[in-house]
Amino acid sequence: MHLMLLALATACHNAAETPMFSEEKSARIMADLYLAEAATNGYTGYSKDSLTHVYYDQVLKIHGITASEYEQNLQVLAQDERRIERVVNLALKLIDPKAELPENNEEEE
Repeated sequence: MHLMLLALATACHNAAETPMFSEEKSARIMADLYLAEAATNGYTGYSKDSLTHVYYDQVLKIHGITASEYEQNLQVLAQDERRIERVVNLALKLIDPKAELPENNEEEE
């Protein structure tokens, strides 16, 4: 019985370390949320907050996820600095394909 509980606890811990979405999907969502935020740049106050909320809801709906799923996925990604860096760089590249981004140096291990 104790062995089974230990195995279950280990499996739950390992599952928590695995992102819900691929790096590419995470980057696409991140890029779309960034663009939604940028679309409200000219607004202020309540108008900006309301419009941002509407845009965020649309982005999440398009990607078929909830805000809590995205946030949970982001927290898992953030536990691995290289992984979150790859996702952010891919999101930036999706927004601006001509942007010069820092190269990930895999040889630094």
